[in-house]
Amino acid sequence: MPEPPDLRSEALLIEYTTRVARPSQIVFRWRAQEPDYRDGGTGVARVEPPYRARLDLFRDNGETVLSAALVEDELRIPAGLPTELVPPAPLMWAVFGVFRPGAGAAMVNGRITRGTMVLNYDLPNRELVRFQLRDRAVVNVERLERGAVVETVFISDREGETIFPTEATYRNLPGYRELRLTLESIDHVDPFPPDIWYPNQP
Repeated sequence: MPEPPDLRSEALLIEYTTRVARPSQIVFRWRAQEPDYRDGGTGVARVEPPYRARLDLFRDNGETVLSAALVEDELRIPAGLPTELVPPAPLMWAVFGVFRPGAGAAMVNGRITRGTMVLNYDLPNRELVRFQLRDRAVVNVERLERGAVVETVFISDREGETIFPTEATYRNLPGYRELRLTLESIDHVDPFPPDIWYPNQP
């Protein structure tokens, strides 16, 4: 029988191969729902190597619902805009198809079952994040508290040869909150101006 793969080496390889390869602009439709809230519209994501992402959600009338930037593991959200629809950094990266446990994350354990790899990481804030990967691509990510899943991101198949999923769904289980993004287009573009990674600036 072949020897099982070294999980840490395999995880490092997947982290490398799922990095954003070039500046890209992604357009998608979004739909959000909570017990007393329903909304939707058009969204734009801008991503750039090595680890920069900007997410903007708009209603169909052009009104901004959310702007958030993610630089490595730091989330930047302007004051006054809602934060409930923004997952923590490892889950937000998964929305873009990127496997990134983050700086200071330590693998606790893992396993491979029927071709699916499950990796558990302790984060510096003592949270536990569980990644499910198949064919060296992110399938599902969960954040756990006291052994119970509280947030999850599920992503569908990737678009062509890119890392970007055709659909990504974020759920906050205690808040009965869901945000679903459905891909419409991807364009590879020139590098973005540095100020877009600072949505707090006027």
